[in-house]
Amino acid sequence: MNKKTALHLLLSALLFSAAAAQAQEQSSDAKGIKTTVYTIDSDGEQIVQPALTQHPISSQLSRGVPMDSNIPEEVKNQMGEDMNFISTLQGSGATKFHSKIFGQVDGKTYMNYFTSRVKSIGLNSCGGPNSMAVACVIPFMDSSKMWITKNYMNFNHPQIARLMVVFHEARHTESGNGNWPHATCPTPYTIDGHEVNSIWTGSSLAGEPACDSTPFGAYGSSVVMLKNIEKFCSNCTGKVQADAGIYADDQFKRIIDPKARQEMTADLYQ
Repeated sequence: MNKKTALHLLLSALLFSAAAAQAQEQSSDAKGIKTTVYTIDSDGEQIVQPALTQHPISSQLSRGVPMDSNIPEEVKNQMGEDMNFISTLQGSGATKFHSKIFGQVDGKTYMNYFTSRVKSIGLNSCGGPNSMAVACVIPFMDSSKMWITKNYMNFNHPQIARLMVVFHEARHTESGNGNWPHATCPTPYTIDGHEVNSIWTGSSLAGEPACDSTPFGAYGSSVVMLKNIEKFCSNCTGKVQADAGIYADDQFKRIIDPKARQEMTADLYQ
């Protein structure tokens, strides 16, 4: 084992050391059973084949989340850096919804949330070779496994945006809550006369299963998390807080239920 590999394994073990404990919704048929795939903003009709196989795991990280051996080293390293960053956050408070979903704004709290839901991480296209997905959960394969794609590093978005995706997908592992399915965005979908588009792809969200009707779903919880980081993170840079606010406000556009929007406005924006 060379020094670079050893350093990577040590870093990964540290990052995922807590106990091993989601954006577009698409369906396919496996053995006559309707299945659902949750991804972040894949464009077009895409089918995840049930014959997908899991790859050998390179290392069973001690008391942590194993990562499949076929994940490129640069993707592993980037995700490691991102999770290391989130683990260091410190906060001075939390809103009601954040306390209910996550707890306090705190790195240890976020890591416990993640590792209590995600048991392993694999590599997948999450919808086919032309998919623009960043990550996904495929419940019919393994509801507690998160799949990341090579797009994890290909989009020009800030670190906090990648973490938003990771925690969005972690929410989709909750089989006890039906994996928090997305809601279908309205058609047409405009706010203040402007068409609502994906911040990831620029595509219109009208008619797409890429919205939420509750503060507690995958999109709703992402808004709550990022808005609280913007408001309460005590050791974040101004840029991190600004980025968190920008992406929280963008994802808030995906909350389509009037009551949910009213409750979230009172919790996060006042």
